[in-house]
Amino acid sequence: MQYNDTYAKRMACRQLALEQNQKLLNEANAISRSAFDLLERADFDSVLFDEYLRLRAKAQTLFREAIDHLGVLNTHFPVPTPSVASEDAKVARREKEVA
Repeated sequence: MQYNDTYAKRMACRQLALEQNQKLLNEANAISRSAFDLLERADFDSVLFDEYLRLRAKAQTLFREAIDHLGVLNTHFPVPTPSVASEDAKVARREKEVA
């Protein structure tokens, strides 16, 4: 019988999804910083203001996507309670003993 550690699989999936979420947040932060850097330029004009607004909108979209992604993540891969982790470990030990 094949050893099946569902707890470890769920945690691995959750960790991967959290890493992807962090990448989204990092990208949104970088774009947001770029937008705010435009405000500091001495040659700031209406063209740069339009670029600032475009970058801020893009950053806002990515922030919203990251928040939505985190909601989906927590729905499909919730942080297991200690009792769930303990029960999964017991099942895994029994499966290993049978194998």
